[in-house]
This record gives sequence, C-alpha cells and structure tokens, in this order.
Amino acid sequence: MENPLASDAVLDKESVAPFVLRPRHLALCAFAMTLLAPASTMASFGEAPHFAALADTFLFFFLLAAVLAAVTLTLVALQGDLGAGERRGITRAAVSAYAAGTLGFVLLLFAPTAMPALAVATGLLAGAALPWIVVAWARRVAAPIDHALALCAFMVVAASFGGWLLTLLPLRLLAPLFCLLVMVSVAPLVLAEPLPIEAAEVACPGNRLGRLASVTWLPLLGLAIYGFMADVMTHSAFGVVRASFVGGIVAAAVVFGACLRWAKRPLVPWFYRVLVPLLGAVFIVLGSFPANTFPHDASTVALYSFYIVLALLGCALFLAVVHGGELTADLACGFAVAVVAGAALAGQILSAVLMVTHNFGPWLTVLTGLFIAVLLVFLGRTAWNALVMPAEDASETPSMTEAPALEVSMRDTLESRCAEVSAASALSPREAEVLTYLARGFNPAYIAKELVLSISTVRTHVRNIYRKLGINKREELLHLIDGD
Repeated sequence: MENPLASDAVLDKESVAPFVLRPRHLALCAFAMTLLAPASTMASFGEAPHFAALADTFLFFFLLAAVLAAVTLTLVALQGDLGAGERRGITRAAVSAYAAGTLGFVLLLFAPTAMPALAVATGLLAGAALPWIVVAWARRVAAPIDHALALCAFMVVAASFGGWLLTLLPLRLLAPLFCLLVMVSVAPLVLAEPLPIEAAEVACPGNRLGRLASVTWLPLLGLAIYGFMADVMTHSAFGVVRASFVGGIVAAAVVFGACLRWAKRPLVPWFYRVLVPLLGAVFIVLGSFPANTFPHDASTVALYSFYIVLALLGCALFLAVVHGGELTADLACGFAVAVVAGAALAGQILSAVLMVTHNFGPWLTVLTGLFIAVLLVFLGRTAWNALVMPAEDASETPSMTEAPALEVSMRDTLESRCAEVSAASALSPREAEVLTYLARGFNPAYIAKELVLSISTVRTHVRNIYRKLGINKREELLHLIDGD
C-alpha cells in the first residue's frame, strides 16, 4: 500500500506561484457556509417555526440521497469519463436541483403549517445533486497540494466566521441572506467553464478505485470522522460562540501558520505526525477537567479544531488528486462524497435514534483515541518500512535536509533547459513536469509524493518521456539535459 502521508508537495517560494484568491473562491466559501449537512449550519435556523418538526427529516433524506447518488457516480466513473456536452447538461441540472431543494427547505421552515412530505422531497432533491456539485467545484478549484491547503484554510475561516454571523441575524434577515448566498454558491458552476485538467495515461484502468484508496485512505478516514461527528455534536462554547465556528477559525489559523513556518518542508506529513496527535492530546487533557469549567469548555474547541483539521487536509488532498489528473474528478469526488455522507448519515441516525448527544463525551474521547491509535500504528509501520528499505532504493531519493540547496540561477537554468527539451520532443505538460523532477535526480517514488500521483502513473510518464526522447536510461537523460 502506498503512503498517503507522502501525498504532499514541497513549497518552493522561488519556483511556485503564490496562491491568489479569485471570485470563484469566494463563491466556494459561500457554498461551504450554506451547506446544510453540518449540524452547525442547520442550527442557524433553530428559531424557525417548523425547524424542530422538519430539520431531522430533511437532513436524513438529504444524506441518504447523497450517498446513493455518490455511489452511482462512482460506479459510472469507473466505466469512463463523460463528454463535455453531457457533463455541462448534468451540471446545470444538478445546480437547479440543489438550489431548488435547499431554498425549498428554507421556505418550508416558515410555511403556515409543517409539511414533512415536502421536507422529504427537498432533501432527496438537494442530496441527489450534491455529488455533482462537489465534482463541478473540484474541477474549478483543483490545485497543487500547497495551493489547495491555502484555499481550504481560507474557506474554513470564511465559512466559520460567516456562519457565526448568520447565527446572530434575526430570522427575517437570515432567510433572504441565506438564499442569496445559496445562489452565489452555485453561480460559477453555470457561468464559468472548469479549469483544464490534464488526464494522465493510466496503465490499469480497472484498478482506479484501489489506487485512489491507497493514496487517500487516511485523509478519507479523517473526512469520514468529521462527517460523523458534525452530526453528533451541536452545542456552544463559552456560552456565546458555537464551538464549531471557533474551532474552524483556530484550525485554519494553525494550518496557515504551519504553511508559513514550514513552507519548504513537506506539510501534509508534518500535519499527521505532529499537529493531529497534538490536537487530540490537547482535547483529551482539557476534557479531563470538571464540567462547566473553562478548560472543559476549551476542550470542545480543541475537539472541533482536531476534526476540522482532518477535514481540511482531506479536502486539500482530494483537490490535489483531481489537479494531478491521474483519476477523474467524478471518481475521486464521488468516492469521497459517498464515504463522508455515509458517515454523516450514521451520525445522524445515532444522534436521532440512540440520543447519544445527551452524553457524548465518552463517545468523542473513544473515537478520537481510536483515530490517533490508527494514525500512530500507521506511522510506526511507515517508519519501519523506511528503516528496512534496501540501501539502493533509499539512496536514490535525496532528502530536503541532506541535499544542498540549489541556487536560484542554477534552478532557473535547469528548468529552462527542461522546457526546451520538452517543447522539442512534444511532451505533455505533466510529462514536462515529471522531466524536471527527473533532471533534479529524484526517483519515481519521490515524484509521486510531490505530485500526488501513484508510483505506477509516474512510471508510465517516465516510460513515455524516454520513448519520446529516444533514450533508455537516466544517464542518457542527464546528458541530454546538460546538452552533451
């Protein structure tokens, strides 16, 4: 199994363009802010006349439809990609269905009488459209892992702060503003074309799902845990601000700080090896204090920060997978939505049927401890594999600490030469990117970690590069790049 912690790119301030916010990113924040699946968003309408009668019904059928639609999307994606015209039509239909379902439910909350049947219908309509909405957004904001982390952190800050502001509004202002934000959140999906994503040549199409799981299983587990707990927990921290909003802002601030402080080191492995266990430990320690004390209330914020960091890392990695082009957005996002919505549905059933929210403390501690245990076991296994790695394999991959830093002028010269060779040999953009890493002396395993690709796909690119350049081994490639 490949190492999901290695799916990270090293930020290089001299060679990587900075992340730039665009209008579509603000619309994505509006989508995250108005997504009704998290309990914190639903709770904004807690004072609406029919909230108590309709909210759980809508949410259950919303999540059920999302699971079924995502599973269907995944199965269809395994058979092949959709054409541009067909995809455009499906996206428009999904946008219409999602907007109609979400806005329809908001209107039902203020109807003269409670109408559970219509709540079921709106939930099914919006939930069935959700996987296609996620796919459409992923195709428009897919980015390398460094930019994806920055985008997701910004999205969490905006959604947390905006969601908190929504809870402060009176209902007569909340409802129209919420509906406006819903329309803003889906407008770019029909008004702007998605960014071009290069499709990688995959050697074994039948094993796509296995390769996706091998690279993303740990981030996907984190996303699933967040989806489960978001529907189990809903209460306030410090009696004023909802813990989910405070935890989101704290989590995003920590991620931003880590990106700035350790910008030239692999970030995702650092998050899983240091930050995630640390946040879990903080929650367990603070949660041991007596109830109704400041440390105990702060433990709730630490817990939300823990889960939101997991969700943030998972979202960023899936955006990087889509950007890498090894697997289609339909497959990557369909699989992710199916797992996360399924976990959220399980949390909804558990909280509604078993009423565990009356005493959720032990559940949270056990679940947090189990995830950290799985993480530590995996890290121990990874460290052991690295320890027993054959010397010839380990020596091929230069580390960031041992390899001397390249001067900017030398790097620019190397990249310019690689660009010339790529243009002369008609290499694809992805092959040209792989060529640059090869010229720097990195092996396929390291390149796979940097570009969020599986090793098999990188090796396919390497074979294509060698074929197009008319060479058979690394030495010939280096001589060619050097101009010998």
